[in-house]
Parts: sequence; C-alpha cells; structure tokens
Amino acid sequence: MESATKQAVVEALMRLLNKKSLDDISISEFAKEAGISRMTFYRNYQVKEDVFLDHFKSVLEDYKRDNGEHYGEGEFNDRKNIVHCFEYFAKHKQFLEAVLKSGYYYTFLAIVDNYVMETWLKPGDGVEKEYRLHAFAGALFNVYICWVTNGYKETPEEIADILQ
Repeated sequence: MESATKQAVVEALMRLLNKKSLDDISISEFAKEAGISRMTFYRNYQVKEDVFLDHFKSVLEDYKRDNGEHYGEGEFNDRKNIVHCFEYFAKHKQFLEAVLKSGYYYTFLAIVDNYVMETWLKPGDGVEKEYRLHAFAGALFNVYICWVTNGYKETPEEIADILQ
C-alpha cells in the first residue's frame, strides 16, 4: 500500500474513533471513510487492529531515522533520549490518544517495551540491565499516560527533568 493511502487509512481510523469505539466500527464503514475498497483493506490488513500495529511500526521507523547516527547512543535514561521520546509522543499524540481511547494500552506498552529492549539491551548485559530496561519502558508508558491525563502541561524537557 502506498504511503498516501496508508496515511488516509490511519486518518480515517482516528476520525472514526472520535465517534465510536473500534469494536463498533465495521470494515465497510472504515474502508468508506478511508476512500478505499474493502478488497484493498483486506489485501493489506487482516483486522482493524492491524492498522494500529502498522502505523506504530512507521512511527518507530521515523523515530529511529530521526535519531540518525545517534540511535542507541548514551544511556537509555539520558536526558537527551527522554526528551526525544516525549517529543515523539507529542508529535504523534492524536494517534496515541486514539490507541489509548480504544483500550489498546497493552499494545502501546508492548511496543514501547520492545523498542527499549531492542535498542538498549546488548548481548552480555545481564539480567539486571534487562529488568532496569523493562522498568524504564513501563515508566515511560505510565508517565505518558499521566501527561495525557494532565493535558500535556509540561514540555518534553520538563518531563525529562522530572524523570532525572
């Protein structure tokens, strides 16, 4: 699926989620809102949830590209890395809020956790670092939920200062 069509699909999903839950959205309604056929939808996705997962992958790829040559540098909990993370959360807040509104908290948490583990756990690091990384991923997720609940009052820099 070309990138403009993928973007139209994600935007259609977010518009529909502002009106009703994911469970109440039919594939026909979803395809119509996105301006695609049901056949196009099923050629690219098995279920509606796949749209979330596909878009999450795109967001993570963009995040990695934005880090460029600095991807995975420093410590996972460096201020620079935390600021960058919350800047991306803010950049994609409409999508992330739609994910949370739909009840896909655990999908979001799992993606954050997988990203942190893939980026920061190196062979031979040991179980202690593995546990610290899982704890850090959970903290990022929970702080994001708190940030959303509080209306994004703090800047990404202020969030990083709080976590430091």
